[in-house]
Amino acid sequence: MRKIGMVLALTSVFAIAPAFADDDMDSDAKPCMVIAKACMDAGYTRQSSDDKRFWKDCMKPVLLGKTVSGVTVDAATVKDCRVNKIGKMKNEIKEFQNAK
Repeated sequence: MRKIGMVLALTSVFAIAPAFADDDMDSDAKPCMVIAKACMDAGYTRQSSDDKRFWKDCMKPVLLGKTVSGVTVDAATVKDCRVNKIGKMKNEIKEFQNAK
């Protein structure tokens, strides 16, 4: 009986935990994921040997406000992604500065 209770408790914890998780990738990258999906929909791939390099030819130009053929993304989404990327970079710089 005690084992059943433990199994039920663990199952409940694991079933409910994702709802309360503050996943950095999930909360930080949603606007960037929209841009990444738009790039992929336009034919840019993350792992390819062709000329359509994902970051250099699509993500970076979009984040810099440039037009990329076949990619349409809302300006507010681009701004949110850029703000998130800059914030993440600032945190990484602080970590490097504080490391001794």
